[in-house]
Amino acid sequence: MHPEGPSIDTDCVVSPPRWQTLPYSILIEIFRWLSVKEVLNVARTCHHWRRCALSASAWVHRWIVLDFTYDGSRKETNQELVEWLTSSFGHALRHTKIIMSLVCEGSHDPFFTGLRIRRQQYDIMADLVARGNLRSLELEFVQHVQKQSAACEHKECTWPLVMFLRKVVVHLRHLSHLSIQGLPDGHCEWLLKTLQEVPSLRRLDFSHRRQPVSRQVSLRGRLRKAIPTAVLQLKSLQVLKLSNIDVQDGLWHALAHTDSPSLQQLSLVVYNDYNPFSHPAWERVSRRCPDLKVELFFVKGPWRYALTRSEFWSFLRANLKLKTLVVAQKKVSNDIEMRDIIATIVERHAQALETLLFLQSDKQPVVPTNIVEFVRSCPKLTDLVIGPAIGDRRLKAAAKSGQGRLRRLQVRLVLKEVRHPPRPRLMTREEAEILQTEMTRLLGYKWTIPPHMTLADNFEDAHDILPQDKIIDEYL
Repeated sequence: MHPEGPSIDTDCVVSPPRWQTLPYSILIEIFRWLSVKEVLNVARTCHHWRRCALSASAWVHRWIVLDFTYDGSRKETNQELVEWLTSSFGHALRHTKIIMSLVCEGSHDPFFTGLRIRRQQYDIMADLVARGNLRSLELEFVQHVQKQSAACEHKECTWPLVMFLRKVVVHLRHLSHLSIQGLPDGHCEWLLKTLQEVPSLRRLDFSHRRQPVSRQVSLRGRLRKAIPTAVLQLKSLQVLKLSNIDVQDGLWHALAHTDSPSLQQLSLVVYNDYNPFSHPAWERVSRRCPDLKVELFFVKGPWRYALTRSEFWSFLRANLKLKTLVVAQKKVSNDIEMRDIIATIVERHAQALETLLFLQSDKQPVVPTNIVEFVRSCPKLTDLVIGPAIGDRRLKAAAKSGQGRLRRLQVRLVLKEVRHPPRPRLMTREEAEILQTEMTRLLGYKWTIPPHMTLADNFEDAHDILPQDKIIDEYL
């Protein structure tokens, strides 16, 4: 006897789509390859996907940039979207960069709508920090009004920022990377005093990328004690990035102290002719931290446009473990040649150097012949970016010398080296394609030729240079 009731045709049963029943681990791995906008969209697909998108595992290596600056194209930021992002995904965010405007109430900025909007920005960002479990935080403060003072004392301007910083520090006990750029001196001093509440901080990037125009060396007195004191309190600090005007004698004394953290890397952005390594206290630091690696970035500053030859060479001391050297020749000195720098590095720093960025002017368009020997002599070299032109045979020889080691090899212009008569010329499109294939095979990754190399009609017209500021910012 069959049970009463309608019979069920098993062929007509509709099974749920497989995309709704994908395992959690597979969805997380898929979401990691999506952009932030795509993850936000898939979170609205179904409950299962939303739970996966809200998981911290899907955001573990993802950087979120929240830009609250004002320009002529927009008078307000999309606060509703940011509020929804912080309220829904705030607990999952781990790495965040926040860009905010520093606008004085007395500046009459036409793109700034008032104190109420600024307080809303600070409240939203403070709520994000309080909700989340941030590991990395970058705070960048931008001044859009040239006549604005970097040390504004208006209560309406400083109080919201002070309250925001207080809220931020309280909830950053698990933070490992903190970057503060463009903050006025008064707030920098206060923030440094409160960093003792962030015991797990391992990396501190402090006002080296964007220096306010009005920030003078004479104003550094109020921070000379704050920076060394903060360094002594951060026992887990491993990486410290500063501009050289932030490095005073007190910092060397603090790092040489027996209770100071075991610093592993020190990065200095050189804006003027003050050489902190010339102080005797540096010798004590080098003895206490024999494995300390140093990064030097010679970039344009607001006071001096070029270092002299003697001032530049005084930085390349023999007792430095030089990890990174960035030189933009137009911003340092016209009489500093690449062949001299290469010879000095091979003599003193070949065993420690990992990155060399040399962005040379057009007055010396061809790289020296010892570039191949340089790559061969530096066993740890992984990144090499050079502004002058280079011949195809020499470029392939340099790639072969760094085979399996060079992860970035970038040049301004590649020329075809003709043996008879010996002269350089621009490459044809077919020759460029062959070179690109050979370089990809030698380096192990897809190597691309400079895009302007095949656009110029002759060598005299091919004087484009690499985007210096963009390349340097990648390493800062």
